[in-house]
Amino acid sequence: MRAPTPATLLDAWERGGEGSPAMRGLLLLDTADTGLGRDGLARLAIGRRDALLLRLRQRLFGDAMEAVVACPACAARVELSLSCAGLLAVDAGDGEVPVAIDIPLAGKVVTAQLPATVDLLAVEACQTPAEARDLLLQRCTGSLAWTDEEATRLEAAMAAADPLADIELACHCPECSRPWTPGFDIARYLWSEVHAWALRFLREVDLIARTYHWREEDILALSPSRRQAYLELCAS
Repeated sequence: MRAPTPATLLDAWERGGEGSPAMRGLLLLDTADTGLGRDGLARLAIGRRDALLLRLRQRLFGDAMEAVVACPACAARVELSLSCAGLLAVDAGDGEVPVAIDIPLAGKVVTAQLPATVDLLAVEACQTPAEARDLLLQRCTGSLAWTDEEATRLEAAMAAADPLADIELACHCPECSRPWTPGFDIARYLWSEVHAWALRFLREVDLIARTYHWREEDILALSPSRRQAYLELCAS
């Protein structure tokens, strides 16, 4: 995998403006040279997809991540320091193909495919969480005939087989001492960073364009060091 060019990343940011987190994650990965293609990326198990997103984040913005969460008890803001490498260590699998697992259930073995982006996109039209849960289980197992208990066991088994798909962070509120485990979604997090980067980058492009009257495509083609040099000249 290699980091995308600014032009490629800006194009993905523009196309994903009205997209869902699942679609945005796919657009971001499509900018990197993964060798899997759009269809292959869409069919990766979510944990495998998120591993690629974490690696892409390392190449774009580095390994360290900062996040702020609110305590559910007293609403105090808690700052968290995260690491892409640390999260990747949760699961060392490379997972270039969709993963199917066998789950013992009610005296039989159920073969389930782990949820992928194509499944998340399919459930976006569901009106309720219960409807989305049923459709996701149907897509992963090929059946709707599950009791609530069986559905819970199936979900737990799939989550255990793909730990990066549902990351929970251990937090402790310094104000009220409340412990809790907020979820961390790398697709949402990385998109927010790309959005902030795009706005900063376009302001830089605008400054250079107004100063030198160059076309956007010519400015985008500049190397980072040369672009920075022109920005410094614009400010002098």
